[in-house]
Amino acid sequence: MYITLTKKRISVILFAAVLLFILVGQFFSVKANEIDASTNLKRVQFINTLGITLKSDDYKEKTVTIPQQFGAVYSNYNALQRKAGFDLLGYRGKQVKIYTYNIDGETVVNLMVYKDRLIGGDIASLKIDGQMTALKESKNGDRTV
Repeated sequence: MYITLTKKRISVILFAAVLLFILVGQFFSVKANEIDASTNLKRVQFINTLGITLKSDDYKEKTVTIPQQFGAVYSNYNALQRKAGFDLLGYRGKQVKIYTYNIDGETVVNLMVYKDRLIGGDIASLKIDGQMTALKESKNGDRTV
């Protein structure tokens, strides 16, 4: 039995293959920007998934604009974001909210939120010689939530 492949059949097969690829990718991947950060409770719950217990769920909020062109500081910060499965390149020129939660008086968690979705963040020491780390590093850049 032979099947004749016409242009129409090839187009249908290719379309079905692409659609299947997209659906399988969506089903098996959790993207960083799928993390709902629309409320204080949801942000605190996310922080708890990192193994962090806050003294209080109080926070400071500020709005910043991610620059169109990344200088050294933003390039380095985005490299940190990519360790946790985030990438700020798609948010250049956008206004985002940063929610800052105090962990222990010397360390804070910063969450970057755009349209109620978590797009990045860090854990930072408030000491002069303090360090900044990714929210949660992964081996391949994917978020596991």
